[in-house]
Amino acid sequence: MRFVPRAAHCSRENPRPVGVANRWIVGHDQVVDSMTGGVEGIRTKMLARRRGLSDGATAQASALVVERLLGLPELLSAGTVGAYMGVRGEVDPSLLRNDQRFEVALPVVSTGEALRFVVPDEPLLPGPYGIPQPGSGRELDPCSLDVVLVPLVAADFRGNRVGHGGGYYDRTFAECRGREDGGPLLIGICHAFQVVAALEARPWDVPVDLLVTDAGLIRPGS
Repeated sequence: MRFVPRAAHCSRENPRPVGVANRWIVGHDQVVDSMTGGVEGIRTKMLARRRGLSDGATAQASALVVERLLGLPELLSAGTVGAYMGVRGEVDPSLLRNDQRFEVALPVVSTGEALRFVVPDEPLLPGPYGIPQPGSGRELDPCSLDVVLVPLVAADFRGNRVGHGGGYYDRTFAECRGREDGGPLLIGICHAFQVVAALEARPWDVPVDLLVTDAGLIRPGS
């Protein structure tokens, strides 16, 4: 596996979504799930529900989410976007790889380590957990990315997120949050049913700045 490193770029001038800073919910037209229970219970239920989606339903939701993302000034003004390849019913933002207005970097997973983000220069290879990932390309500092699209299993109004249990995104972007510029804008993307009323925040969790679903946009409150 070969990667070409790139130096970190300058910070974003506008790290927060424009026009939605003082509202929790903006155009989200679905009532959120009142699911309760521990993190593992919520993860199990949500993963089962997501795996039960048909390919057509997943594709339709993904297209809607991508359309909403492309309406965000923060994404359109970004030079580099961290995305991922959706699997097993996830909202899949990979259509963004066809957009020439920004570079799309994909995560490279090494068990137990922070994520590496790479702009691929060859076809993707099978990676851990059955997720395609770059085998070669230009590696970018994760903290230097303008926007990162974060996969999730569940999220709440405050941006708390339940991931798949590996801790990769928390481990990767916790350090970025301590920087003066705050690191990338983290946008959680998911199906509307994955948004729940409240999740218990754990000390190591890194919340998302914005949630985009097939039903609309949610800006976590402060």
